[in-house]
Amino acid sequence: MTKFSHRASAVAMASLMCVGIGLAAPGTASANHEGQATTRELLQKCNEGRTDKCDFRPSGGISVYNGSRMLAGSSTNCTNFNQTRVIRYEAAQGTTHSFGVELSAKTTIGKAYEYGITVSYNREWSWLDTTSDEIRQDVGPRARVIIYAAKQRSRVSGTYELNFRSRYKGHYYWYVNGTVDGQTKGQPWDIRSEQVRADC
Repeated sequence: MTKFSHRASAVAMASLMCVGIGLAAPGTASANHEGQATTRELLQKCNEGRTDKCDFRPSGGISVYNGSRMLAGSSTNCTNFNQTRVIRYEAAQGTTHSFGVELSAKTTIGKAYEYGITVSYNREWSWLDTTSDEIRQDVGPRARVIIYAAKQRSRVSGTYELNFRSRYKGHYYWYVNGTVDGQTKGQPWDIRSEQVRADC
């Protein structure tokens, strides 16, 4: 077996009194009277430009972890002789989240998220990160070389603060909590090869 490694307001007091802060579970909207709006409903209004303000405020630090490995390429040698192969590999890793609406670089809440990451951590968010290259690999008789890729990932929890010009379901301010998983720019990939018996 052969293995190798390559490698980011003040809030009016009157509004604070009528909105529950810090009590909502991740991915939910928070208010304490006159009706409950859903997370999707609130953030969709933000994306549609129907709020005066829609800011993302991270809580705590960025949690960095190693993502699961994924198949990135392979080559099979079904002969009875060693062969040297040039194996092309590629992999991509995107962004997932718990908010239930579109969160990307082109949406209002996506831009607010990027700004929050930059201000809080001095890092730049990467919505999609890809890697591709080729390696020269000896492949034994009746063997298969599999290339795996794993991305270093970042998890950020935080709260969207939405301000409506007119009361929405009884409130000027709403708060939506959630978590985003993805990567900031510059986080490395780990590329590994594994040689196994081929099913020839």
